Amino acid sequence: MSVRFSILMPAYNREKYVGQAIDSILSQTFSDYELFLIDDGSTDKTVQIAESYGSRVKLLRQTNQGPEVARNKAAAVAQAEYLVLLDSDDLLLPCALATYDRIIRNFESPSLIIGAMTNFQDGQAIPADSSAALPVKVLKFRDYLSKDVSLGLSSSRIVVRKSVFDEVGGLRNSTAKTFHLDSLNLILKVCTHGPCIVVREPFTVAYRHHESNAIRGLEPIAEGILVLARTERQGLYPGGAARRRERYGLIGAIAFSWSLAYCLRSGRVKLALRLLFGTAPMIFAGLTRKFSGLFRPRSQPIILSEP
Repeated sequence: MSVRFSILMPAYNREKYVGQAIDSILSQTFSDYELFLIDDGSTDKTVQIAESYGSRVKLLRQTNQGPEVARNKAAAVAQAEYLVLLDSDDLLLPCALATYDRIIRNFESPSLIIGAMTNFQDGQAIPADSSAALPVKVLKFRDYLSKDVSLGLSSSRIVVRKSVFDEVGGLRNSTAKTFHLDSLNLILKVCTHGPCIVVREPFTVAYRHHESNAIRGLEPIAEGILVLARTERQGLYPGGAARRRERYGLIGAIAFSWSLAYCLRSGRVKLALRLLFGTAPMIFAGLTRKFSGLFRPRSQPIILSEP
């Protein structure tokens, strides 16, 4: 029996956070979903916590192979029209699935939805205005490459039509050590499918900052960016030569930011230079696109009518 959403949540040694993540899903105001928790070889109490929820959580298990393999495993048996990616240390805010459902009904089944994300520090409360009752405000683009706003990408923001996910072959079969930039790789694989809807209000996802965030690994992230660059040079992303500059811009923007804001700031000069030289044409494309965007009119938000 099909449902609207399949939520795919890998977890590796997340006993501290996984219960809160599950609770955030079970607290949704929209109920037509199934939740897959894929244990990625945890050695702590992650599995026991998931099992305590009974049939409300569909528990899958694998040896430690990383989140991409884990999500592919769940996607292969998912019954939904849309796949919602959520990391096990983040939270879905109560209105998230209801918001995504309204967008799907208003825009005749878009290929991709990017949720609106707020941030909070581990141990602190989610910002009080995160759950405020706001009208649904979105931007609509022909596809992801056509967007004219900057987005801090996280897997937890991604909602993708399952037929599109299947068409592009899903996520990579990477490893627990090589999965970094999995969210941007998936976006690049689906970047020409449309329409793409970007949520501006209300917030749908809360991103938790803590000491073990994957983004804190300077070298793994830098290597992940270089892997994306090599994949692009091999011609493995869609859009051909006509959309190359836009793809270059996506990769170049994160390469430039990571090399300067993180590597150099941490004193990792050699790593920063390796990243800069390894993606130089892409960085140039990203900077050019950002500069030219200053002189173009921006897309105007669409406010959805009340259901």
